[in-house]
Amino acid sequence: MRKLTYLALLLPSAAAWAIDLQPGDLQVPPSGTRMIQLAYQDSDRGDMYVRGRKMPGEPKVTLSQTQLRLGATFDLGGMPAFSYLQQPVGSLHPGGTLASLPGASGFGDTTMLLAVWPYANHASQTYFAVGGYLTLPTGDYQAGRVLNMGSNRVSTALQVGLQTAVLRNLHWMGAVDGMRSGTNKEFGPLRREQDQEVLYTAQTGLRYDINATFALAATYFYTWGGETRVAGVAQNDRTQLERYQLTAIANSPVGKLSLQYGGDFRTENGLLEDRRWVVRLTRFF
Repeated sequence: MRKLTYLALLLPSAAAWAIDLQPGDLQVPPSGTRMIQLAYQDSDRGDMYVRGRKMPGEPKVTLSQTQLRLGATFDLGGMPAFSYLQQPVGSLHPGGTLASLPGASGFGDTTMLLAVWPYANHASQTYFAVGGYLTLPTGDYQAGRVLNMGSNRVSTALQVGLQTAVLRNLHWMGAVDGMRSGTNKEFGPLRREQDQEVLYTAQTGLRYDINATFALAATYFYTWGGETRVAGVAQNDRTQLERYQLTAIANSPVGKLSLQYGGDFRTENGLLEDRRWVVRLTRFF
């Protein structure tokens, strides 16, 4: 039982990394614009790390997930603003030395965003934004199971980001966020209470506009903090994770299409993500 509880701490939930920014997200859309976005993600996680050391065995977890995001822009207190609602649905499949664990499928947790731009200069293409996120435990969660689509807890996050033009066709974006999660009262095989400290993420990236139709981007993410406690006992499982993401973007008559590939450079605790593919279609109207 103790081993399964520790696995539950280190295995990813389907809601992980819900507030990664996409290239160009900090640019202000025109007020009164509506948005619909559909994304499909497929990722594989492999080697297990505990306090920086690779564990024996060949674990594997595959995530397949579709996300629907509906958003709108408007003015709030004289500032440009944007809000969205995001709903994922998908499945988690264990393999390798984890093949005996039951998988999970169904809806993930629902995330809502409200963002405002205290500063937006279209002439210099410089934008500063502040966003607040709320994630509700609407996802499928079965107490006692190691893998779940939902997290069985409420999470809030605050994010600040800056985007500016370095050269005429080269744009830089950076952001920092902190996520605070509530208590999961039915965590792990023994269904005990799990609490987590604030989890921080910093991200920075460049986007190069080849022309009006095509663009390329690269983003680096660093996540730290988030040590958990189970039944009041610290688990010494602080997150220290480095990731990357490469993006190819094409503007078409049906919307903005992006193809992304990424993964983990290294992780202190948890399963290393070997690869992640994402296809994303975004349409403003």
